[in-house]
Amino acid sequence: MKKKIQLLGTIVALVLVMGLAGMMPSSAEAQNDPIKLRVAGTFPPPTVSMQSSLAKMWLDEVTRKTNGRVTFQTFWGGALGKPQEHVTLVERGMADLVLTNLHFTPGKFPLAQFEYVFPFGPEDPVIVTKAKRQLYEEFPEFAKDHDKYNFIQLFNGPACVYQILSREPVTKLEDFKGKKITLIGRYFGRWVEAAGAVPVVAPAADRYTMLQTKVVDMDMLPLDMFAAFKIQEQAPNLVIVDALMGNFVDFLVNKKTFGKLPKDIQDIFIQTGKEVELKAAEMEVPKWTDKIMKEFEGRDVKVFRLSSEDRMKWANMVEDIPAEWAAEVTGQGYPGWKIVERYQEICADLGYKWPRKWGIKK
Repeated sequence: MKKKIQLLGTIVALVLVMGLAGMMPSSAEAQNDPIKLRVAGTFPPPTVSMQSSLAKMWLDEVTRKTNGRVTFQTFWGGALGKPQEHVTLVERGMADLVLTNLHFTPGKFPLAQFEYVFPFGPEDPVIVTKAKRQLYEEFPEFAKDHDKYNFIQLFNGPACVYQILSREPVTKLEDFKGKKITLIGRYFGRWVEAAGAVPVVAPAADRYTMLQTKVVDMDMLPLDMFAAFKIQEQAPNLVIVDALMGNFVDFLVNKKTFGKLPKDIQDIFIQTGKEVELKAAEMEVPKWTDKIMKEFEGRDVKVFRLSSEDRMKWANMVEDIPAEWAAEVTGQGYPGWKIVERYQEICADLGYKWPRKWGIKK
């Protein structure tokens, strides 16, 4: 009798399990449910902004690779918040992904865009992109900082090389003396002061008017951002100084959003990020550079190139900012000196010849 009761219980349990299974979607069905994610971007739309075009490249490729299972609703040009608010948007899940520059939130990411502390660093986007990707893999501190704000960095892409547009022609280093130049960040001002110029920190969106009203004489930006903000209309003299190549295009995904995705889609997100980084460096930067230079030519923008001798002289006039940065972040618990050393080593291995040695301990 006891055995019959046990057998009956087993049968009832099996029936219940089978019934519940019939009521629930299979794992295969759940895997195929459509996914739509919100994307917030600080930069102008992809048609005029290379930074946004890199994000669109990633979005389109993910949709293609997932056969349309993953689609996106995009909000470009700061439609969901100010630039400094975008890390908060992704941290709190108000946007699933954001396109931003981590330097828009000073103090939160001491290692972000560390390449900006190197005056006259590599102007080749492939070298910078490969070097930074290698350093991300060597130093877990980068990802740990991202963890604090609940996101994963999918890619860190390049912009065009930083150059200068001037209201008046500039043919040599001495021509910078006394000129007021708009720029951004902690370090560019130190560079131009060494050349005798007067730094004026200002948002890129304000610089057109500042040049138009003759408040300033020059502007320093990546070449593609000159075109996005039409700076050449007020400063029709392009000075090729090849200041540096900066990878400031940060594309981030909320960790909770990422964790809910099926494993195959997570893999697609990560792999596509790496592919977009390299494609941007190899193809998009040269394409946008050529496009903008043709636009400038059509608008009679005159081009002047600072000589290699003047560039070398300028680099040696600037203080050892990488050493200052290394000491500062080391005091915050980061391997600052090692990052400064490894970045120079990796870039040199990839073919870049530094104008001088940076990061010398005193």
